[in-house]
Amino acid sequence: MRVKSSLASYVAEQLAPLGRISSRAIFGGVGVFIDDRLLAIVMGEKLYLHTDKSNLDDYVARGMPQFKPYPNAFDLTTDHHEVPQEVIDDAEQLKVWGERALNAAVEAARAKQMAGIERSRHMKQAKKHSKEKK
Repeated sequence: MRVKSSLASYVAEQLAPLGRISSRAIFGGVGVFIDDRLLAIVMGEKLYLHTDKSNLDDYVARGMPQFKPYPNAFDLTTDHHEVPQEVIDDAEQLKVWGERALNAAVEAARAKQMAGIERSRHMKQAKKHSKEKK
């Protein structure tokens, strides 16, 4: 099912200078991807951008809620927060927030990759240790 959103189209247009942009349905809304990384989620007329410790304070200071894909789920959330309307309305400011969100998404991917490498290394060490005991 193709989900259309004028807000998603506007966001994609404004953030296009950041990389190869694409969009597809996600959580009943529209996900905006830059270089295959989920950067933004548009749900109705609300925009959510990727957050981490580097940009989270900007959202929290403005009281912006975290995206919950399933509102009735107890604590299922994502690393995305709602973007204030004044940021959405200002194309330059939206691009800056988009750049910071992209940096957060890249760092999150790097951290997940490093965690996977570390987990793999521990598993190999455990197997080696197990063989040595035999």
